[in-house]
Amino acid sequence: MQSTGFGALRIKRDASVQAGDSTVQGIAQPTRVAGLAYGPAVELQWSQSDKASDFFDLKGDIEALLAPRAARFVRAEHPAMHPGRCAAVELDGTVIGHIGELHPKWRQAYELQHAPMLFELDLEAVQRRGVPVAKPVPRQQAVSRDLALVVSEQVSHDALIATLRADAAGLVREATLFDMFKPATPTADIPAGHRSLAIRLELLDDDATLTDERIASCTAEAVGRAQAAHGARLRA
Repeated sequence: MQSTGFGALRIKRDASVQAGDSTVQGIAQPTRVAGLAYGPAVELQWSQSDKASDFFDLKGDIEALLAPRAARFVRAEHPAMHPGRCAAVELDGTVIGHIGELHPKWRQAYELQHAPMLFELDLEAVQRRGVPVAKPVPRQQAVSRDLALVVSEQVSHDALIATLRADAAGLVREATLFDMFKPATPTADIPAGHRSLAIRLELLDDDATLTDERIASCTAEAVGRAQAAHGARLRA
């Protein structure tokens, strides 16, 4: 992947800004950090076919940049990005930037063979870090269970994951998407407008070893929550 990152200043009027050694009264000058990905996602090799850098490659880079803080990616619009292929980056409920595909008019203007992926984030938000908090090592063994859920394409990843994690008993510690499948031709199992998402649940009880019965019950409840909230069902 060929990429570049840089910082830039944006100027906008803001009556709350006071004059100082590095500020001008009434003028906000937030610094942004931006980057662009263009070309293959991986180096040429025999074990993988060529694949251009896409939204998810850059999304993973942003998640790594902001870790351990968890960002949310919400559908949005930006004048420099492709309509329908852009997301706002939220951190702690605040939009700190955008990520998406370069707008077609700019791709055509620069005569680019492929559409670059780009992002822009507020530098101050990126640099903000909390004090690390130590967590004790679990005494019990975690258990994982994989689910293949068929959901509408209108159901967002974040909404589905949040529903699966919303376990009243607190046994679901993590829900991770590790595969997505959409057949070229709709089938009875995966109809048009739907996709199959493979998700791994991590279950843990700090005080007791999980039995097969509790694991099965917790997994069934997670599927039930997804069904009630998003119309999800287990793939046959």
